[in-house]
Amino acid sequence: MVRYPDGPIPCLEDETCHVRITDIRDAGPIVILGFWGFVLIFCSAFALWRWYYSYRFPILPIIIEEKNGSGVNEDDKGSSVQEGTSKHTSTAEELHLELDEARVLLITGYTWTYFGQFCYSLCCLISLHWVALYVLILIDTYNKCEIGGIDNLCFFGNNVIFGTYELNGKIFFLVWWLSTIWYTTWVLNKGKVHNWFRMPCDLSLATVVFVWVQGQQETLSNNVFSLVHVLQQAKNTLVPADCRGNFETIDISTTSLGQRYFIMRGQRYLVNDKELQRASLKVGTSYIDFYQAATGLTTHEAESRLEKIGPNEIPFKPETWMFTTVDELFSLFHVYQLVMYMLQFWNSYLFVASLMTCIVLLSASVTIYSRRRSQLAIVKVIENVTEAYVLRDGEWATVHSSKLVPGDLVRIKSDWLLPCDLLIIKGFSAGFCVCNESALTGEAMPVQKYMAANNIERYKSDGSGARHTLFSGTTVLQAGGSNQDDVLAIVTSTGMATSKGKLLASILYPEKMLFKYDEELPVVVLLLLAYGIICFVISIFFQSHTGAQSYWVTKWIYCMAILNQIMSPLLPVALEVGQLHAVERLKARGIYCLNPKRIAIAGKIRVFCFDKTGTLTKEGLDFVGAQSVSSSSDGPVFESVKSPVNGDDIEANTIHGLATCHAVTKFGGQYVGNQVEVAMFSSVGWELVEDANEAPCVRSPSGKVLRIVKRNEFDHARASMSVVVQDEEGQLHVYCKGSFEKIKDLTAFQSFPTNYMHIAHQHAQDGCYVLGLSFRSLGSDYNLENVAKLSRDELEKDLDFVALILFRNELKPDSRNAIEALKEGEVRPVMVTGDNAHCGHYIGKQCMIVAPGVRVLLGDVDSDGRLGWRSMGLKGEDSTQPLSTDELLKDHIKDLEAGVEELAVTGRAFTVLRRSDVIYRLLPFTRIYARFTPADKVLVANMHRDSGLIVGMCGDGGNDCGALRTAHAGIALSEAEASVVSPFTSKEKSVASTVELIREGRGALHTSFACYKFLIMYGLMFSILKLCAYWYGIILCQMDYIFIDGVAVLSLGYAMTLSYPEEKLAKMRPTSSLLGPLNVASVVGVWVINLLYLVGALNFMVNHADYVKWPAVYSHGASWWTLGDNWESTVIFFVMFFQFITSAFVFTFGSVFRENVFKNWFLMVSYGGLLVFMSVLLLLPFSGFTSYWHVASEQFNKLNSTSPVWMAFQAHGGSPSSAMPFRFRFQLWGLIMTNLVVTIFWQKVVAEGPVSKAFANRCKRVQFLHYKRKKVGPLFVFVLPKTSAVVMLVLALSTYMIKELYFHSDRVKKGSSNISNSIKREWLHDSLNFSLIQKRENLHAVLGVTVQM
Repeated sequence: MVRYPDGPIPCLEDETCHVRITDIRDAGPIVILGFWGFVLIFCSAFALWRWYYSYRFPILPIIIEEKNGSGVNEDDKGSSVQEGTSKHTSTAEELHLELDEARVLLITGYTWTYFGQFCYSLCCLISLHWVALYVLILIDTYNKCEIGGIDNLCFFGNNVIFGTYELNGKIFFLVWWLSTIWYTTWVLNKGKVHNWFRMPCDLSLATVVFVWVQGQQETLSNNVFSLVHVLQQAKNTLVPADCRGNFETIDISTTSLGQRYFIMRGQRYLVNDKELQRASLKVGTSYIDFYQAATGLTTHEAESRLEKIGPNEIPFKPETWMFTTVDELFSLFHVYQLVMYMLQFWNSYLFVASLMTCIVLLSASVTIYSRRRSQLAIVKVIENVTEAYVLRDGEWATVHSSKLVPGDLVRIKSDWLLPCDLLIIKGFSAGFCVCNESALTGEAMPVQKYMAANNIERYKSDGSGARHTLFSGTTVLQAGGSNQDDVLAIVTSTGMATSKGKLLASILYPEKMLFKYDEELPVVVLLLLAYGIICFVISIFFQSHTGAQSYWVTKWIYCMAILNQIMSPLLPVALEVGQLHAVERLKARGIYCLNPKRIAIAGKIRVFCFDKTGTLTKEGLDFVGAQSVSSSSDGPVFESVKSPVNGDDIEANTIHGLATCHAVTKFGGQYVGNQVEVAMFSSVGWELVEDANEAPCVRSPSGKVLRIVKRNEFDHARASMSVVVQDEEGQLHVYCKGSFEKIKDLTAFQSFPTNYMHIAHQHAQDGCYVLGLSFRSLGSDYNLENVAKLSRDELEKDLDFVALILFRNELKPDSRNAIEALKEGEVRPVMVTGDNAHCGHYIGKQCMIVAPGVRVLLGDVDSDGRLGWRSMGLKGEDSTQPLSTDELLKDHIKDLEAGVEELAVTGRAFTVLRRSDVIYRLLPFTRIYARFTPADKVLVANMHRDSGLIVGMCGDGGNDCGALRTAHAGIALSEAEASVVSPFTSKEKSVASTVELIREGRGALHTSFACYKFLIMYGLMFSILKLCAYWYGIILCQMDYIFIDGVAVLSLGYAMTLSYPEEKLAKMRPTSSLLGPLNVASVVGVWVINLLYLVGALNFMVNHADYVKWPAVYSHGASWWTLGDNWESTVIFFVMFFQFITSAFVFTFGSVFRENVFKNWFLMVSYGGLLVFMSVLLLLPFSGFTSYWHVASEQFNKLNSTSPVWMAFQAHGGSPSSAMPFRFRFQLWGLIMTNLVVTIFWQKVVAEGPVSKAFANRCKRVQFLHYKRKKVGPLFVFVLPKTSAVVMLVLALSTYMIKELYFHSDRVKKGSSNISNSIKREWLHDSLNFSLIQKRENLHAVLGVTVQM
């Protein structure tokens, strides 16, 4: 078997073979050209008709501007809509456009025509016919090809269709460019193309709508390069507005009753003639509206509402396998890969291209499977098929949950997974439900829901109305106090309008977040493109100067190969690859992630907010006791702290308050409710008695009974709750419990001890959760009917103070270690709690949020509404004169900046500070946010975001759901595997999860950048490899490319992603800038080092006595498999292969974010194995094994050489030369090892070592100075001169290499002789029987093309 192919015989030379196409007038070309003309004529005719129709009957899009942020305001009268929409008043029966976000929608109707559909079908056929043409070209290229070994793998065929290699190349060139432009245009306009063949029309005639939504995104960078802004401005100028947002073409559907509608992002829009309405239905705005509507619906009313708002379901369906496959494969990423691989398919790399295509298809298959599995998982979450007992037409009937509509009156049952949002309006005596809301909030403890009061108070399901609302997706554990207690509720919202639907919408359609590397990636791509174009031009010159025979299509193919290697389609993937393994590692630690993108964001967190109770502290609170007051000659005084658990004798009024002033209920024989109230009630030893026919009561061990006739549940805004109690004599009493500050406001000052606030603060500073209890006797002036009519404000006034109620708030054992780890990692922990500031201060000191020796100044508002700042934790602080905010900023700013002092702020003070921008000046110094409502917690997270900081939030998912969703990386401590309340959920319920999240985030970000740098280095080095090869007129053998692309890149690229994050957080965060000085220094530094050693190796080679330059003049570029039998290939391959694999090794250095590279055993085995294998391969003597890689230990230029090029060289006067001696190969190996050592030194000491740290510190100082002076691009000023110097160095080295190689060719001792063009032509006809060269010359002769020598 011969080493190189010697057949098949070209079809033009084979008498038994008939060339199918010899002229453009043959049937095949006529059919193709006719088809192109047919499509062009018909599509042009349709385009003209469409233009004329649009000119005569212009159709303007409907514009919907959505302004509000949270539903419909109280005074909403409809929507301000332009172009074809009308206004609608808000009534219980009428639809309105609900404005939920600040965005703009453009909606255009289209209808289909037979002519347009026919033209669209023709274009689809065009897409398929490109594939058919490729198949035809490849059949011609490989027909009857030989397969005889690694150097004879079906490299060329007999050109049975087109007859010649040159004609085949011309046709391939034309088809490649046309198909690339066609597919690229189609992909970039995916979602629009079909509309090009539809007619724009009014909505009344439309069959589809094209919806453009203004793009919404948050940019998580505040210090990007000026070039990014320039590029963004250019994009906004060049790219049409309708291409910058999100767009979608949606079919218009019709209900059974004729209502036309479409669904966009889960929202239903109604099409009524030429008008468009967003479907939603308001039953009412106040509680009294719901009570008035709670009469049940008729069947006609229910069907009418169902017709408008649609079924009660989340309108999400999994994609079909066919759609998912086409959508995934027909993406710009895969189209780019496939068109580039098509170049390899044509250029005799059939098996290699097939292997790479299979890898791409396998990767796409995994993506398609994962995408399908994720969609099915979402369907499983949203699927809730159940039945409801509904009042219809005055009778109770069973209705499928999908048929529920707002306004339906539903009977609640126990153990029921709720299909919609409902408001409890009737419940006889008890009127409550016990619910499990962990699926939505992450809170594992059951919560109570109560019947809403029939008053004019505005209903807000996410505010004070939450205690009366049964949310979709939660489970009713118990309905009523007994099985006979019917609880009735009215449906308030269904489908995507429910709380569950809104949370799922945030998952299905998340806010787009742009990281700094997302903004800089287009700049990197443009720079690589510019570099690739330069290499493209240089490679044309290099290929021409060797004198090798190469058809222009062949040269173009080789130039495109450089561009393909530089412009890697995997760059965007590399920036996300680190997050995929981080997801699995977090899952193994009980941390579940809904959005992997947030993992990298977590690596840049600067501020982490923590809830206190249940997060930093244990979930359960221990009841300490009560400190009652007694009368004395000096007025009320505090007694000692007493606890009923210890058998202490406690004043009766205090015991009664502890036994009744709560919202505890029974479920399954245990008490459920707020944990504080459960602990308080359990301590008194009384029994709770609940009956369906009367109000609940409590009974003491001695038999005393107190009945709770009215209850005002705890309200975050009021910070209090109250009950009306009837004793055994029928007397009515009011007990009110709340924060000790709020109780002070509600209670007569004469009933307070003079040291009330001092004692309360002392308890708080000792770590107690402190509540106040007050009392009021209504006497005989009120009866049950009168009390029922009293408002809450009327009940909670003229109270007398009874006692302070104390609970111990113990710190979790691992909270302190976690906070210390965060602080050591330069993450600022802050506390955001609903508790009082002094308790927060105590816990803050215990867990090290507040460092030892740091003085904390508390900002609070006094009774006169004045904001003042006092020191916390000092005796006599109440008597000190408070500081104003101006005095604070004037006299204490240095201590605040030095960290000697920090701030705490209450919710009331926060409200005052928010009225001016001064809150943003105080934000960096504020450590504790106390007495904060859930809405205030959201504001804190938003303010940190607005300050340009990446902020995290950790809570138990109870009253901090909004903040968890608002933060860049919220983590809920919940037993649920995947809570929709936040991007991350930790089943461990430990704040140590935040440390794990940041560890993985930093490690994932560093891993992604390592893979990115490796791909950049791969492209840069491969471009140099190609340029060197083209300069010498060589091409590496097939096994070389297989080992580079198929072994080294795949194995090491995968191994790089397996590094684990460092156990300890470093005092710095990984860079998120692709163009930052550290990444540029790392990549450019390694590249320059590699270039220097490559130049040195080539210089060492050309100066060797036995070296003979490769006689490229006798070669043919298309026969690339013959161009690797030379010293140049061996030197270039081995030097650069070691550089490739060492780049992967050095970029995997952990720095301070990942574990040491030596702990990545897969990488070490892969790298070490390749290092040893290639070293042995280089040093081994010639054998059949080394011949697979064409190692120059083989004597290529020997007598009777098997290489056709060396044979021609000797035939024209050249002398044989020896193989590459062992001594030279060993010296070359030593040079390569030196290269590895220098590269490792650069990366370890300079790029990621003390030099880079010193540079980073200097950049921070420069950045700070420029920021203070409000200059743009602070780092650019500092980095640009250095970058320019590096670029000049690279250009100088490249120029030196070209000069040295060019002039040294005249000094080679055993060089090739100068051969005139006439001798070359004579040799082409009379030399050895090398059929391929004969074929090329004969084909040139047939076509009349002169071969350029």
